[in-house]
Amino acid sequence: MCVWTAYAGKKEAAPVVYEALRKTEGFWAGFYTGIASCSEGKLYLKKCCGHTGTFAEKFNFADLPGNMAIAHSRTASGGLDNRAQPHISSRGLVALHSQGSVGVFADQRHQYTDVLLKLYAEGCRPRSGGPAENGMKEHPGLTTPDGKQISAADVENNAIESCYMKNGGDVVSALREAALPLPGEHCSICLFADKPGLIGFINMNQRICYAFEDDGVYMGTSMNALPGAGMEIPGNSIGYVTAEGTLHLERLGDHKINSFIPDGLAQVVIDYLKENPKSLIAHICDKAVRPHFNKGELDYHALAIYRVMEELYKAGIVTWEESERPYSATGIPGRGFLWSLK
Repeated sequence: MCVWTAYAGKKEAAPVVYEALRKTEGFWAGFYTGIASCSEGKLYLKKCCGHTGTFAEKFNFADLPGNMAIAHSRTASGGLDNRAQPHISSRGLVALHSQGSVGVFADQRHQYTDVLLKLYAEGCRPRSGGPAENGMKEHPGLTTPDGKQISAADVENNAIESCYMKNGGDVVSALREAALPLPGEHCSICLFADKPGLIGFINMNQRICYAFEDDGVYMGTSMNALPGAGMEIPGNSIGYVTAEGTLHLERLGDHKINSFIPDGLAQVVIDYLKENPKSLIAHICDKAVRPHFNKGELDYHALAIYRVMEELYKAGIVTWEESERPYSATGIPGRGFLWSLK
């Protein structure tokens, strides 16, 4: 899966979200990096294959102006720079990144293609498209009428833009109208070019952390991305936060999410790491934590692994070491954290 950060406030945003991403990218992801910012009604974007170190070598923060930005790091999944997130919509009104997967909605993945074709009929041309030979692996297998493979997140991004334009710039109605036909166990975070200081969100079943500080609002997949104590936004929700300290939260739809988290998961992780030191968090989640949740349900296992690892790390029970590995499709290095007992 992916990790991400976001900020809107008084500071120049790109350095803020970059430093927060640098702290969290190895939790999951670490093979693609991107930042989108907004200044004076215009969206700016820089992204590449490679971890945050690669990004810093290629780009300057001066090219990402503004006081609000989103940053994203994702796992190795085929494709070149176009595979990285965030994405900017066809008409330049929305920047979005997403984290998660299609999950239990696998039998509805065809709906992404249906929405994509409708968008194409409207004149939309998603910007993430790349040739099939780049090896992109996207869960709905999305291909445009002109033969380009694109990201599912970019379909949602452009759907939000389309709904936003039709709905007269109403953020919440655009988020809901775009999200409901595109089911997935994911969350999406977006900027609107004409809404300074506002960060929109869709959360079906992933983790969104946020904290309001004197200088603005901070968001991220992990509490490690925040400057202080934060809160979580519940699943099955949409809304927005603002730099001035507003949280607007509404229910997304009629989905039922089992928010129960079993007791004793910390010990489960400890026992697993005794036998399997230097493990990636994806392996800890899938092999140790996930079996304690009911299969086939919308549940909080992805949220639980973050909570557990953060608690164990703060308690000094686990630690990580950075591992830099070249991604075979490009040879460009990615970064991961290998977890062990301290």
